Amino acid sequence: MNMEGPIMSGTSNRFWISIAVLLLWGAATMFGAQILGGGEEISLDELVRQGVGWQFVVAIAVLLGAIAIFRWRDIGFVRPHSLFRVMWFPCIYLLLFGAGIVYLGLPPLVTTLLVFLNTMMVGFSEEVMFRGVLFRASIERMSVWPAILLNMMLFGGVHAFNGFITGEFGAAIQQSFAAGMSGLVFIAIMLRTGSIWPAIIYHGLWDFALFTVGMASAASGGGEAAGELPAYAGYLPIVMNLPNFIFALILLRNIHKDPPRPLPATG
Repeated sequence: MNMEGPIMSGTSNRFWISIAVLLLWGAATMFGAQILGGGEEISLDELVRQGVGWQFVVAIAVLLGAIAIFRWRDIGFVRPHSLFRVMWFPCIYLLLFGAGIVYLGLPPLVTTLLVFLNTMMVGFSEEVMFRGVLFRASIERMSVWPAILLNMMLFGGVHAFNGFITGEFGAAIQQSFAAGMSGLVFIAIMLRTGSIWPAIIYHGLWDFALFTVGMASAASGGGEAAGELPAYAGYLPIVMNLPNFIFALILLRNIHKDPPRPLPATG
C-alpha cells in the first residue's frame, strides 16, 4: 500500500506553502512577544522568565493546524533509533553545562520552572517548523545538502529578527550565527535518529541550559552587577556551539550517500 499518496495529494506546492507557514509562525512568535512586552523592547532573558510564553503556544497552534490541514504525516513524530551513537557527545556536553549551573547556583524555583517550560515550548515550536515542516518540504525539491544549508540559513536568519524584540540588533546578528550552527546539530540529530523527538528535546534542554547558566552567572556577579559586558561576550554563544557543530559535521559526513528516506506516516 502506498503511504505517500494521501500525504502528497494536493501538495505539489508544498515548499511554498511551508514558506507561508514560516511567515505566519514568525509573525505569531514575534508580534506575540511584542504584545506581551507591552510594545516595549524586552530582553530574551526577561521573555522566558516573566511568565508563560503564550506567543509560543500560538506559534505551536499555527504549526499543528497547518500539519492537520495539509495532512503532513511525515514530520517525524516517530520512535527514534541509534540514540546512543548520535546523542552521546551532545548529552555529555549538555551535562557539562548542567554542572556549571549547579556550581553557580540555580535561579529561584519559579523562575527555573518558567524558563524550562518556555524553552521546551521553543524547542518544540522551532524544531517542528524548521526540521519538520520546512525541511520535509525542501527535501522534496532539492538534494540533501542544499536542503540542510537552506534550513540553517533560514533558521539563523529568523533569529536576527530578535533585534526587533530586544532592540539589540548587533547581538541579534551574533545570535543568528550561533543559531545557524545549532541548526546543523538539530538537523544531524533528526536525520541520524529518524525522528524529530530527540531534536525537540535536545533543543529545549540546550536553550534551557544557555539561559539558566547566563542567569546564574549574572546572579553570582558576572553579569549586569559587574558592569558592562566585554565586547567578546557576544561571541560566546558561537564559541559554545562550536563543539556540537563539529560533531554534527562528523555525523553528516556521508549524508549525500545515504539521503533521508521518507518517514513513516503518522496519525
